[in-house]
Amino acid sequence: MALIDVSDLLRDPDFTNVVTLIRRAVAVNGHGENVMTETPCYITAVVQGDNTETLDKLPEGARLSDVITVFYRGTLTAERPGGYADIIVWQGKRFQVKEVAEDFLNYGAGFTKALCVLEAVSV
Repeated sequence: MALIDVSDLLRDPDFTNVVTLIRRAVAVNGHGENVMTETPCYITAVVQGDNTETLDKLPEGARLSDVITVFYRGTLTAERPGGYADIIVWQGKRFQVKEVAEDFLNYGAGFTKALCVLEAVSV
């Protein structure tokens, strides 16, 4: 059990940013096709940019990806079978929620800690 509660810091305006949270879901259109819908809303969160870049080794080659950590009072959804991950738009870039830390609950009641990676640009 954690001995420190950091929720006061996570609510402090000196540390928070207003970012866009995009919730993604699948809907069926009039032709019976699955269509991804995105619903944006503004939230207040603490965003920490990592000073390092992660090297992703992919079958088609390697690429560098930026990583951020987001602390948000509410829930964030990582990618799961049959569903889509939430997107955080910060400093004009789209970051996909990759992992939600379950062990953070003891440090700030009601807060979620999520690791987010820069969304790949499709051409």
